[in-house]
Amino acid sequence: MKFKSGYAPYRFIVNNWQKVGDLDIASRLLDTQLFERNLVAAPLPLEQMRSILVLAPHQDDEAIGAGGTLLLAQKAGVALHVMFITDGRPRKITRDGTTPKEVVEIRRREAAGVCQQLGASMHCLDINNVAMNPSLDDIDRLADTISQVAPQVILLPWLLDTPKHRIVSHLLWLCHLRRPLPQCEIWGYQVHNTLLPNGYIDITDVADEKSKLIQRYDSQIKYVRRYDHMAMGMNAWNCRFLPDYKADLVERYIEIFCALPLLSHLELVESFYLPDLQAIYRGMSVYEGMLRIHKEVTSSQPH
Repeated sequence: MKFKSGYAPYRFIVNNWQKVGDLDIASRLLDTQLFERNLVAAPLPLEQMRSILVLAPHQDDEAIGAGGTLLLAQKAGVALHVMFITDGRPRKITRDGTTPKEVVEIRRREAAGVCQQLGASMHCLDINNVAMNPSLDDIDRLADTISQVAPQVILLPWLLDTPKHRIVSHLLWLCHLRRPLPQCEIWGYQVHNTLLPNGYIDITDVADEKSKLIQRYDSQIKYVRRYDHMAMGMNAWNCRFLPDYKADLVERYIEIFCALPLLSHLELVESFYLPDLQAIYRGMSVYEGMLRIHKEVTSSQPH
């Protein structure tokens, strides 16, 4: 068998293992005492919730990571609020000629339709998704929304999801530093990677509805990735966390979460983000904006 030059004898090559910094972060996270050696996920008490606030980095993350949970929460009469952190703009004109400004407008309309279907109140921070340069005003608006909604649960991407998704946990930490937030639970949801689940929601009864909910983000389905297909495959694979799912004839779909009290979640952010923000953001452009707002907030706090 022939291999391309530079790849033999492997089918892939890692140019620099030292830059795969998340391996060390993930290892340290596994070692923390917040997680047992053998973690068994338990069903989460969705029906007992009065209010849920979802923090979504982009317009579709909430549907991909927790769309089934939100559909079930709606049916249970839970008050739902969704806050989109960025404006979702792309770096350049799309291949069909749509400008970044037009994409922002399209994604906002798509998000409004999804929130309307969920019966959820929609909130937007509108941080520029390219410049990624949040302000103190953004921090305060996020804190105000949390205080006004007073959610029992805040849903956000798991703290080791992709770099742009990590800004949500970072911004939440900065909010709490600037102004203590009301106590609640944090349910970290799954978007682009697997996570350490200690809780799950069986969304089998609304699996088809979830797929259609994601499809409402038509601009992403057509021009980025088939997130509807990917999300449902991910939810099917999550069935391995069900203690009784062996040779079950029912095709079940599961959304998994890392559920922690607010302060415990923020302690993890402090432990894993703050020692090296450049590593946590993998040196991407998002790093400079988050470093600037981090310094601005922390320097304004009394010592």
